Amino acid sequence: MTWKKFWILLLLILAVAALAGCGGKPATAPANTTLKVGWDFEMPIADPVKSGYFLARSGIMETLVDVDFDGKLVPGLALEWQAVDPTAWKFKLRPNVKFHDGTPLTAQSVKLAVERFAETARTIPLDTIEVVSDQELIIKTRMPAVALPAYLATPESAIYGEKSMVDGKFANLIGTGPYKFVQVAQDKSVITEGFADYWQGAPKIKQVINRQYPDAQTRFMALQSGEVDLIRNVMPSNAKLLQGNAGYKVDVNPVGRVRVIYFNTERDGLADRSVRQAINYALDKDAIVKDVLEGYSKPAVGMFPANLPWGNPAIKASEHSVAKAKELLDKAGWMDDGSGVREKQGKKLEYTLLTYSTRAELPNVAQVIQAELAAVGIKLNIQVADTGVLEKGMVSKNFDMTLVARGLAFTADPAIAFEDFRSTSKSKYRPNYENKEMDTLLTGAMTEPDQTKRQQAYYRVQEIIDQEIPAVFLNYYVQVDAYKQNLQNFRIHPTELHVLTSDLQWQ
Repeated sequence: MTWKKFWILLLLILAVAALAGCGGKPATAPANTTLKVGWDFEMPIADPVKSGYFLARSGIMETLVDVDFDGKLVPGLALEWQAVDPTAWKFKLRPNVKFHDGTPLTAQSVKLAVERFAETARTIPLDTIEVVSDQELIIKTRMPAVALPAYLATPESAIYGEKSMVDGKFANLIGTGPYKFVQVAQDKSVITEGFADYWQGAPKIKQVINRQYPDAQTRFMALQSGEVDLIRNVMPSNAKLLQGNAGYKVDVNPVGRVRVIYFNTERDGLADRSVRQAINYALDKDAIVKDVLEGYSKPAVGMFPANLPWGNPAIKASEHSVAKAKELLDKAGWMDDGSGVREKQGKKLEYTLLTYSTRAELPNVAQVIQAELAAVGIKLNIQVADTGVLEKGMVSKNFDMTLVARGLAFTADPAIAFEDFRSTSKSKYRPNYENKEMDTLLTGAMTEPDQTKRQQAYYRVQEIIDQEIPAVFLNYYVQVDAYKQNLQNFRIHPTELHVLTSDLQWQ
């Protein structure tokens, strides 16, 4: 037994012992007004247009447009909106909303935030914003922007108070959400408090202590010890330990995310569709779900999971066939001389797969992929880095293959999800694949007001991706969170953006 396996086994034994020793109850009873949360990812306290996801998840910031549990656009800070003409949208703000500094939400403060968002994100072809009154404004675009309301539901478009800006720079975190930022403590935990003047009513939780635990096992042990009350992104093995235990609840829910391999289609070999198709045949998606993810997922059929409304129903599940993979590689001229690794004109069929460990299952999935590709004569090296290194490699085109858990629903419109495949996109997750038909379809769909025509364009794009395989969609992500059993009203949101809401309370 290796030392790594020994320590993993020891931690699991200790976990079982801790569960048995506490008689099915949490180790410590929580304070009835304080919530301690163990997060899996970083907790950036920053300008929302640069990094807004934690600010939305933690309940600090809110957006003009919201997304409900069915993935539909619903009123947020804006009560209603309508297209005045193809290049103008009128928004009416919710009355009696206050920022955390006590100042009221106005059209002028919204104008400031949306202008900065448009300038930084460059997803909105903004022309001008006209303030009609304190509660109304008109957003004009240089071209039709049919997805504008959906873009204004993204965390980067969060609305903040005018006093957030000092000398033209974002300096103060002043949102409208149920929890007000207080401080970053010495241990780097982020402290927030319930906002008494919150427009939906004062939260029952009066203080939140947010802590980051990048390691999944450490995060799990923190829940058991009472160091935290709720943890995100629980490993399947740990979820099974908690399920059925009276002291804890395990929440399992599909979200808009897919585990996917992106190919650098400019690399030797991977530029050939036959090689990409062979890799797709070689991968046993069902086995990955069963053996690595322990059933906490579903094999992917196309890009989008069923809980998102954008998938093309004509896309069928890909076949797993080692024989067909080998046949394609033979026809493409990649032959095995007995070494176990195929070669062509003196070059080995060898690549590096780049992934990250903040989603703890990904390195384990990578090892299965490595073994399955070895079975057809492809040597795969695995490099585990942080997400920043991976994104930098993809942007600079310095990668062979990447394995990521790609979020598809941060924007409640398919346009953003498809940006990975538009050749002129600024997405950090581009496979460097160019297809003129796809570019034309995606560019046209961004300005097409007829939703039926938009849908048909996106259906055709999915067919091209399915045929050309610039990426392989492995399985749809199932979010697994765990928390103490007396925490009430916690729900996993399909967009992953709403975690700490004003509904949370201790029983």
